[in-house]
Amino acid sequence: MTRHTIGAWTFEPGANELHRDGERRRLEHRAAATLELLCRRPGEIVTTDDILAQVWNGRAISPNSIPVVISDLRQALEDDARSPRYIETVAKRGYRLMVERPVQAPIPSPTRRVRAAVFALIALVLALGGALAYATLARPKAPVLVVRRVQNGTGNPVYDPLANASSAVLMTEAEQLTGVQVFRGPSPRPDAILLDSILVIWNGRPTVMMAAQRAGGPVLWTGMTAGGEQRIPYDIALEMHRLGQRLRP
Repeated sequence: MTRHTIGAWTFEPGANELHRDGERRRLEHRAAATLELLCRRPGEIVTTDDILAQVWNGRAISPNSIPVVISDLRQALEDDARSPRYIETVAKRGYRLMVERPVQAPIPSPTRRVRAAVFALIALVLALGGALAYATLARPKAPVLVVRRVQNGTGNPVYDPLANASSAVLMTEAEQLTGVQVFRGPSPRPDAILLDSILVIWNGRPTVMMAAQRAGGPVLWTGMTAGGEQRIPYDIALEMHRLGQRLRP
């Protein structure tokens, strides 16, 4: 597993986490992917097009989405955009990690005692193969989540691009949920959970409201963004994380 050292911080891309002196900070998926991209190219300018292609897979997003992610990274790293130590904004071009070379520290190899314990564990798993197979078959099915497009409920077509971008963010976040099968369009199973969302103007700001329920059943979960257009991508990520915890068996 690769680890990157950024000043006093240690970044683990595989866990989406920052560590410092026993402190752990969890990063939102796109923020972690953006930081990993910067760490792979230290000292180089990473353009917004590069970030869009590799983090959002080229999907159409709000113009503020990437700056919001960079702002979240700076907050997590305790960096200052006006006097940056880690992430530099290169005007009209992109961003640059301001370290000479992030140290990639390999995880120490296991000791002989640890290796012996691992071999013993493998032998135990093989001996209990029948019981393990039975437990696997008895495990409940992963929930099915059908994500439908965000509807523009404002009545103003000027918000159609924002509704489309929110739909893309919603699907991206849904695909990151652990142990959940995600689909678009028609429900593949009668017990599937339907996720419907609508973009409205709430207290004078664009707001996305979300609700998840089984067809004909009670509402299982609701969520909403609260920060206006600039915060919608980040707020959707937080709300989808809550939904993932709600759906976890």
